[in-house]
Amino acid sequence: MYLTHRKNGFRFQIAVPVDLHLRLGRTPIRVPLGLIPVSAARRIARLLSGHAERLFIELRSISQQNMTTDPRDIIIAELTAHIDTLIEGFREYKESVYRLRKFEVEEARLATENVYLAEMGKMSDHLTYIADGMQTLEGKVRSLPSRDKTDVGSTMAAIQAQMIALSQQVQTSLDGGPVRPLLSEVLDEWTTTRQGLRIGKKKVKTDYNRIKDFMTFAGDRPLNKYIFSDFQNWANLLARLPESHRKRATVRDLSLLEAADYNDSLPRKSRLATLTEKTIDTNYLSPLRTFFREMAADHSFRYPLADADVKISANASASVERQPFDVDELNQWFAHSACEIRADMKWLPPLAAISGARIGELIFLQGKDVSLMDAEDGTEYWVIDLRTDLDDGEGDTEARKTKTKASRRLIALHSVFVETGFIEYAKSRRDEDWLFPSAFYHGRKKVADPADAASKRMGRVLRKVGIHQRLEKVFHSSRHSAKDIMRLARVDQRTHDLQTGHALGSVSARYGSKVLVREEVEVLASLPLPKGLDLSPYVESRQPTQRGRK
Repeated sequence: MYLTHRKNGFRFQIAVPVDLHLRLGRTPIRVPLGLIPVSAARRIARLLSGHAERLFIELRSISQQNMTTDPRDIIIAELTAHIDTLIEGFREYKESVYRLRKFEVEEARLATENVYLAEMGKMSDHLTYIADGMQTLEGKVRSLPSRDKTDVGSTMAAIQAQMIALSQQVQTSLDGGPVRPLLSEVLDEWTTTRQGLRIGKKKVKTDYNRIKDFMTFAGDRPLNKYIFSDFQNWANLLARLPESHRKRATVRDLSLLEAADYNDSLPRKSRLATLTEKTIDTNYLSPLRTFFREMAADHSFRYPLADADVKISANASASVERQPFDVDELNQWFAHSACEIRADMKWLPPLAAISGARIGELIFLQGKDVSLMDAEDGTEYWVIDLRTDLDDGEGDTEARKTKTKASRRLIALHSVFVETGFIEYAKSRRDEDWLFPSAFYHGRKKVADPADAASKRMGRVLRKVGIHQRLEKVFHSSRHSAKDIMRLARVDQRTHDLQTGHALGSVSARYGSKVLVREEVEVLASLPLPKGLDLSPYVESRQPTQRGRK
């Protein structure tokens, strides 16, 4: 049993048992499932497999002479009818989950309101007590004999002023305290502060845009005037929003709400895929949590998500797990890339897939970053050193931007990079030269984000080669391939975490050197590559290296 996927959706297939070949033929039973989510397709396929086996058992018990209809048609019709039942069942399940989540959100909102009202009740009792005391005091003042009526009048005026001020303070408290700055007034300052931290430029910009999107949806209000339901309603909208909505011609000129409504209005089979749960949480909700948590601390108001968690609707697409490239896919990619003239197009694929480096780390490599490490027996091993800053060529340095603290590391280069000519190419560059200078230009124009531009170019290559799968198999999948290569070669987990720049996950792992030591470099430089991995196109394409821009 297995699933296949084409433009018109998934198809279920199961082999005909050998003892039924004479009655059903050798051709597998195939039934289209249509355009449904991959998770649903997998569940349906498992259920259909069991149902088909039961049909095969029933067929064996029926004499061929008693069959008036082609048994193959009967089985396919039965499976097709079963599919409709399963899909309807999944639809009802999805709707019930949505209703349950909606109920849970409403329950959380009511619980929060009850707590708030209880606190307000206590304050109301206290204020009533104060008001009664003030009335008693006023009565006593009026009953006092006075030589000067003006003094009594002044006292009463002062008391009334105090009561008005107290009333205003109570109202302010009920409204959430003194009015804080508008969101728009502090967003730019917050973003500028983050630019001075070790946060990537792209993330700073993306977080800024996501918070502005929220402000457009919920309105530009004082910081302490946003409530939990603003964030929950925002999450509900995002679950209906088409992915890549800013790039799709049909919705890119619409507001987010209009884009979501437009997508909902389409027939179910024609709707665009919506944002995934992970995208909503990581790219949209996480920046909001960080922003409002820091603003609450800075401007002394209660964090609006302190008492309830935002829930993501079942309408959101299921998150897709990134998958590694297998050996055949890597061979297709390498055979294509080895023929490239541009250095970045040629060397990024094997460097990422074998060393596990990120594309943003590779793009900003300079000649000085590829260096030699001698072993005790005199063997030479090559490494990439990301611990140094960038050389601007004029005697000054610029901080190297890395994703995390663990990313500033040594990366061992496999000995195959000597054989394929990468080391020869790298050492032909001057210390301050970029290894991949073409990555910084589009024609003669400098690109704003070289790493992002390189990622898009690599995506086009993967589609051209035929190994790209939306979200599942992209350039970043090469890091997953590198992890698999090291695990299958029995490399210690701490060693391959240091190699790929992943944070060490336990107290024990955090003891010891935080960069690869010589013995670990030796292991990584000589580890056995997967059986069948073919780098011969690189060996065959070696030519005398020329200095200058490539």
